[in-house]
Amino acid sequence: MTIDSSWIASFKEETPEAFTKHIPFQPKAAFCDGQIRLMRGSAQGLLTWDDYIWQQFQSHVKRFYQNHGVSVVILAFDDYEHVPEAKCMTQQKRRRHLPKLEILEREPLPPVCPSGDRWAQCIANRTFKSKVIALVIRNLPKLLNLQAGQSLIIDYAGCPTEFYPADQHLQYRTLDHLAPLGEADVKFTRYADIYKDLLVDSVDGDSVPIALLHHENKMRSLTMGSMRTADLLGAPPRICIYRITTRVDESHETKKTKENEKTEKENEKNEKTPKLTRRTFEYVNIPMLYEALRTVFAQCMGRVEAVSHTAHIMAMFLSLIGLTGTDFSRHMPQISGKSVYGYLPDLCSVLMKSYDTEEGQLDVDDATDCLVGRIYAIKFGSHIKRDPKTRPTLRTVLNTLRLSTLSQRTRDSLPSMNQIACTVRNVNWLLRYWGKPEEVPDPLTTEEGVSKFGFAKKRGLVMYADTA
Repeated sequence: MTIDSSWIASFKEETPEAFTKHIPFQPKAAFCDGQIRLMRGSAQGLLTWDDYIWQQFQSHVKRFYQNHGVSVVILAFDDYEHVPEAKCMTQQKRRRHLPKLEILEREPLPPVCPSGDRWAQCIANRTFKSKVIALVIRNLPKLLNLQAGQSLIIDYAGCPTEFYPADQHLQYRTLDHLAPLGEADVKFTRYADIYKDLLVDSVDGDSVPIALLHHENKMRSLTMGSMRTADLLGAPPRICIYRITTRVDESHETKKTKENEKTEKENEKNEKTPKLTRRTFEYVNIPMLYEALRTVFAQCMGRVEAVSHTAHIMAMFLSLIGLTGTDFSRHMPQISGKSVYGYLPDLCSVLMKSYDTEEGQLDVDDATDCLVGRIYAIKFGSHIKRDPKTRPTLRTVLNTLRLSTLSQRTRDSLPSMNQIACTVRNVNWLLRYWGKPEEVPDPLTTEEGVSKFGFAKKRGLVMYADTA
C-alpha cells in the first residue's frame, strides 16, 4: 500500500527532528516487509536463485542482527488467503501494462532468475510469487546461521513460524497465539505490542500513518482516554520506521545540507567518471512525530482543547490522508496531501464535526458536503464567492467551478458528488482496517441496500461502488 508522498514531506518539514540518519533508540526486534524485497529482482542483474536470496533477503536480514543488535527479526509476506478482497483493485492497476503470464501450480521455477521485463512479468503472477516465497522460506533460516539468543520469525501463510538455534540444530515452533493476517505491511503493529521497541523496515508511505494510528490507540487505552502522559498506566510501544529519505522543499533544507550538495556537485565536475547517486535512508521516530502532530492540531484550534476529539487526532489525520488517495481509496482530483496539510487551520473545526468519535468513522454526508466542500472552496478560493453567513457545500462549490473560468481540463477533472461520497465510505473502511488489521471488515457490507464502505463486486471483481 502507499499514500500521497507529499504527506510525509509535509510531516518532515514540520518536524525535521523526527527524521534522522541515526536510529533514535535501541530496538529489541526488527520487522522487514518481505513483500517489498520480493519485488526488487528486476534491475539487479542476478543470475542464480542463490544470488537472489543472498542479495534480497540473507544479507539484508543479517544486517539487522549485526548493525542494530536486535535478537529477533520478523520477515513478513502477504497471506493471500486473508488479504482483503478490495486489494485486487490495486493489483489490477499495477499489472495492466504487463502481458498476462500463465504459470501452472505444478510448473517449477526456471533454473535461473528471470531479469528485466521478464522478471516484472513473472513476479506479477501470484503462482510464481508464491513459489519464490516458498524458496526463500525453505532456505533463508538455514543460511542465516542464527546464534544463541537470536531468532527469525516468518509471518506468511497461517500462523507465524519462529526459527531458533537449540542443541546445535535449527529448531522451529508455530506461534499459534498469533492469528493469520493478510497484507505484510499491516502485520508490524502486533510485534510492536510484543517487543515494545520495534524497528520497521518498510519503504511504503502507509507504514507511517498506520504506526501513528497504532500509537494513538495504545495511548487511548493506557490513559483510559485522557491522552495525558501523567495518566499512562504503562509505556506505549515505540516504533521507528526505516525508509527511503524523504526529500523536502528546498526552502526547508539547512544551509549545511545545501553547502554539502554544492561541494559534491563541484567534485563530480572535476572527476572524469561521475559517481552514481546512491539511495539514502532515514529513520522516522513515530512517538516524536505523534507528539508534534498533536501540537500542530492544537495550534490550528487556537489552543482550544477539543476534549471530545483529543483521543482521535491521528484518526482524523488518517481520514484526510485517505481522501488524498491510498490503495483502497481514490484521491480527490486536483488536491494533494501537501495542500490539505496547509489547509489544516481552516479544516480542523469542520473535520471534527465530520468525525464520529463513538463510531471512529466519518459521517458520510457531513464529510462529503462540508469537509470536502471546504477543501475545494479553499483550493479554488479565487473562483468562489464567500458568504460569511453560509458555508459552501460541495455541491454548490462544484456547480460554481464548472461554470468558472478554470481551464476545460481542470473542470473536466472535478469529481462528482457520488465519487466523493464513495471515497468517504472507502476511508471509513480504511480507518477500521488500519486501526484493527486483525478484524478486517468485509468491504462488501451493505446497509439498506447501500454499500457501507463504497465497494461493490462486478464480474467477480471488487471495485468502487459508484463505478460498478
